[in-house]
Amino acid sequence: MMRHCMMAVRVAKSQIPLNTARNTQNYLMQRFYSNNAPAIGVVDYDVVKKLPSEPQKLLIDVREPEELKETGQIPTSINIPLGVVSQELAASEQLFKSKYGREKPKPDSEIIFHCKIGKRSLKAAEAAAALGFKNLKNYEGSWLDWAQREGLSK
Repeated sequence: MMRHCMMAVRVAKSQIPLNTARNTQNYLMQRFYSNNAPAIGVVDYDVVKKLPSEPQKLLIDVREPEELKETGQIPTSINIPLGVVSQELAASEQLFKSKYGREKPKPDSEIIFHCKIGKRSLKAAEAAAALGFKNLKNYEGSWLDWAQREGLSK
């Protein structure tokens, strides 16, 4: 990652007149190394277990539909596979509601993502952050943690 950032700085710097290169390099370093994206929180089993009584929160399972057929899903979750999360969260409110039976989340709505182990769900949360959503959480234990605690097959 660092190597790619430095290469981008060199490329950008090479396209700038010499007299402005120093100031621009400082700007580019800030741009590449600062993170204006919202922090992505972490939730655990206890938080997810309470979600049926908190309908204002949205739980999104980013696994593929075939995975859900094999394992089942966490109650109240909706399935939006990782590959289409950005597209679906950017869809109109009407289309989102017709597809998922839930109101489309607002930029400040709490959205919790999960998958099988928590890696794809983190990528989904990052994609949502890029779309302007601010109250994002990742269930790190995801399905494996849920299944173990609920006594389900993994």
